[in-house]
Amino acid sequence: MKTTIMCLLNSEALASDLGKKGTESDITMYNHKSAEKALSVVCPSRYPEKLAPLLYSLYLGSEVFMVVDRLDRTIGEEMVACDVMGKSKGTIFLENYITQDQVRPLLKGTALEGWSLAEGLGNPNQMREKLMAREPEVRTGPTRVSIDHSFPVKGLGTVCLGIVDQGVVKKHQELRIFPTDKKTQIRSIQVHDNDVDEASSGSRVGLAVKGAEPEDIGRGTILAEEGILSVKKTLDLTLTVNKFWKGTLKGGMAVHCASGMQFIPGVFSTEGEMKAGQSGKVHVELETPMALSPTDPVTLCWLESTGSRVVGKGVQQ
Repeated sequence: MKTTIMCLLNSEALASDLGKKGTESDITMYNHKSAEKALSVVCPSRYPEKLAPLLYSLYLGSEVFMVVDRLDRTIGEEMVACDVMGKSKGTIFLENYITQDQVRPLLKGTALEGWSLAEGLGNPNQMREKLMAREPEVRTGPTRVSIDHSFPVKGLGTVCLGIVDQGVVKKHQELRIFPTDKKTQIRSIQVHDNDVDEASSGSRVGLAVKGAEPEDIGRGTILAEEGILSVKKTLDLTLTVNKFWKGTLKGGMAVHCASGMQFIPGVFSTEGEMKAGQSGKVHVELETPMALSPTDPVTLCWLESTGSRVVGKGVQQ
């Protein structure tokens, strides 16, 4: 089953018009399926109280829908996060008399510059039909599945929910649970309540696994083929601070590093100070290990910021 996953910001009412509420925690999924296609809409339920759900939702969605009915710190932080995470596909729906002239200057020179601007929400049914008609992006390569939920199920054992980041996950396949050394075997696979023998990239999957407890395979773990990820307790990054960030980065600051469904605290160090728009080499001592491929970007965050808590993008050295 081909699945399109969207991130929708600032309107769970619209999300409920597009699909039926499914998994709910700090992020909430809304699902719709028809024949061999499915749509999943993910909303950051605990945002803006917590930053991590926003980053998780943006990571899961291949495209972003943002409802803008005001211009405040939350909207600004969402735009910064989309820019830092390179979300170049999206639509802003303008509500409550917000105009294109007010918004378009904020997008200039960012990843959002090519986003569409729409007056009002339009017809949710037509929106859903257009989304269902799209062909999901295919990402080839070794199997990699990011996990966001896990729980015990009587008669099945441990079940985890996640998204296939790349490649194909197959029934009976053995995978490593990163960042641990443990391995597990896929007992069965479901995609939108349908039993399947395999699921390709972009699919929202439920996996019954063998040889792992829920605590072994929780939020932020990655099921992947051996050798494609490295486990790191320290990060050496070339960091580019977002041009809209207000603050000064200094050595000794307590930061968080985000990648995929991982959101890990650490201590930041660099020579001198860094401000908006600057780039330089930085080092982060992580509190717990992080699993990364060599090309995975890292989003640096500072939760004590009075403006955007999203600082910038780090590329591994």
